Amino acid sequence: MSKLVVESLSRVFPGVHGGAPVTALQPTSLSVGDNDFVTILGPSGCGKSTLLRMIAGLDRPTSGTILLDGRKVSGPGPDRGMVFQSYTLFPWLTIAENIAFGLTEKGMAAAETREIVAAYIDKVGLRGFEKHYPKQLSGGMQQRTAIARALANDPAVLLLDEPFGALDNQTRALMQELLLGIWEREKKTVLFVTHDIEEAIFIASRCLVMSARPGRIKADIAIDLPYPRHYTLKTSPEFSDFKARLTEEIRAEAVLAAAH
Repeated sequence: MSKLVVESLSRVFPGVHGGAPVTALQPTSLSVGDNDFVTILGPSGCGKSTLLRMIAGLDRPTSGTILLDGRKVSGPGPDRGMVFQSYTLFPWLTIAENIAFGLTEKGMAAAETREIVAAYIDKVGLRGFEKHYPKQLSGGMQQRTAIARALANDPAVLLLDEPFGALDNQTRALMQELLLGIWEREKKTVLFVTHDIEEAIFIASRCLVMSARPGRIKADIAIDLPYPRHYTLKTSPEFSDFKARLTEEIRAEAVLAAAH
């Protein structure tokens, strides 16, 4: 049974100052299996983030339904963890307090909360930084905190919207490996939006390619490269084949987008 089912989901934004409405997402359907790691690629403005925000319950679809474990999604909930490109940490809370935030909101006992927070501090490699504040950490460390905060709630689905987009290349590569390692241990269902073709291939079991706006899923490509994945995979012939195919798919859409 699919973990997540999206049926004929669309989003039309009203026009600004009496202008024509803007269709961000055409009716789109997809299903995501349990423990699937799905990346979503597409040109700017194609509706990738809009799709993710609707699944998160942060934006309301114009039409269609979203089912998670067979239940209809109608708003935000702890069964979906969201990580954004900007780190969205609470600056007045320490790293440990940020990670604990959702657990505290749920009313979890302090001892259990401390145990879970300590486990995720270790998983994302932040031991020794528990009492630091976000502004005292690098971008990569802040994003590790945001991932730990999302995972500490034990969501059914982890949603990531270009989470490594603001990081330098080396930090980004290390964060990809960190996230893959956590996914392999935790066996979460993951949807990950990115502009980066190499990133999309390296981490995913499936890659969805979206068309230029109004967006729709134009390709659904299984990335049948074995896990666990080592960074040297990026220089393999198999990886290059996927990169060539996806580059063509994205380029065709980028050309269309530029023509409008």
